[in-house]
Amino acid sequence: MERLHTVIVNLKNYKESTGHNLEPFLNSLNGIEEGRNVRIIMAVTPMDLVNAKKHSRHEIFSQSVDPVTKGAYTGKTPMESLLEIGVKGSIVNHSENRIESGSIKSIMEMAGKYNFETVLCVESLEEAVKYAILRPDFIAYEPPELIGGDVSVTSAEPSIISDVVRACNPKNVKVLVGAGVKTAEDARKSIELGADGVLIASGIVKAREPVKALNAIIHGITDSF
Repeated sequence: MERLHTVIVNLKNYKESTGHNLEPFLNSLNGIEEGRNVRIIMAVTPMDLVNAKKHSRHEIFSQSVDPVTKGAYTGKTPMESLLEIGVKGSIVNHSENRIESGSIKSIMEMAGKYNFETVLCVESLEEAVKYAILRPDFIAYEPPELIGGDVSVTSAEPSIISDVVRACNPKNVKVLVGAGVKTAEDARKSIELGADGVLIASGIVKAREPVKALNAIIHGITDSF
């Protein structure tokens, strides 16, 4: 049986993909064919989640979640609230929104209780080893110095990707590759190095033709089967 591979598009807070531009951006990607065994997820800023659920045919994840229940927590995003609007997963600890290890542990414990999917971002092999024991659904390896740049981690640090995969496999944690991923070749290399997919942002959102860019990523993955 072929593995299910995952492409997560992080819309961040880019002007092209948020607010008034959210609906046209998501609509433009609704015609994308996910391809054989490829799962597509849009990671959306919490203030846009409800609209995203209305306008995207793809799964919607939050860009963040907090380790709190419903209650007196101003400015927090409870997991329960996300689930109530049909959002069943979130990015955690992105390099642009790092949180301390105790909060990460609490989020993973709550996620297990609520059957909520987590994409835990790490910046190093050491962090991957440290957090794999918490059994997030995904660990996304993203060296911060490569995020938003033109050099892909698949070219700059291919051996570390393989090491992260080896660290996560015994815990049944899937690995995503991020940071500088933009092309079909980047996606293909990620799968060949043992990853289960990619976490990509500017490579899609900032592309001249986002649909074409996302199609290329999907083909890069499926061509590597």
